[in-house]
Amino acid sequence: MFETTPRDRLAALPPERQAQLLDPAEAEFAAQGFAGASLNRILEQAGMSKGQAYYYISDKLDLYRATIDRAFRRLASQMDFTFGTPAGPEEFWGRMKALFTRITEIMLADERLAALACGIYESAETRGVLAATDASIRSTAADLVTLGQKLGAVRDDMPHSLLFDLLFGMALEMDRWLAAHWHELDESEALRLNMAMFAMLRAAASPVKE
Repeated sequence: MFETTPRDRLAALPPERQAQLLDPAEAEFAAQGFAGASLNRILEQAGMSKGQAYYYISDKLDLYRATIDRAFRRLASQMDFTFGTPAGPEEFWGRMKALFTRITEIMLADERLAALACGIYESAETRGVLAATDASIRSTAADLVTLGQKLGAVRDDMPHSLLFDLLFGMALEMDRWLAAHWHELDESEALRLNMAMFAMLRAAASPVKE
C-alpha cells in the first residue's frame, strides 16, 4: 500500500467537497495575499477544525498551493491552446496576439483570479508554488519559438537558447509589472498595454530586415 499525502486526499474529494475548503481559501488569499491571509479565518469560513483541515493540507503554504493550482486550472479551461500549424508569419503572429488578448480578457472578467495571479509575485515563497507550471510554460514557449522560426516569423540569427531566454525574460518582466500595477489600470488601459507589450515582443522576435 502506498502512503497517501494530505494533498492526495484533498485531490480525491469530489469538487464540491474540495470547494468547502478552497472557496474560502481563494477569497482570503485574493483579498489578503499569502502573508496577510489567516488560516484560522479560512477554516472558520470552511466550518472545519485544524484537525480536519490537516487531513487534507500540511500547512498554510500547502493550502495556498492547492488554491493556486485550482485557480490556474480555471484559467486554462477558458483558454484555447490548440495552436495548430499556421500558414505563415502573419497567421502565426495573429494566433499569438489572440492568446495574449484572451488572457487579459479573462483576468479583467474574473477579479479574484486576477488578484491570485498578481499575488504570485508577492515573495519567493509564493513564486515557488508555480515551479511545475513554470517548467511547462517554458517548454511550450520554447516550442512556439521553434515553430515561429520554421515559419519565418521568428528570427534565427542567434542560438535558440539565447533568443528564448531573452524573449521569455521580457515576457516575465512585463507580467511582473502588470501584477504590480494591475489595480491601477482600467479595462481600456489594460488592453492597450497588453497590445503594446505584444507589439514589443513581436518586434524583438521578428527577423531582422536587411
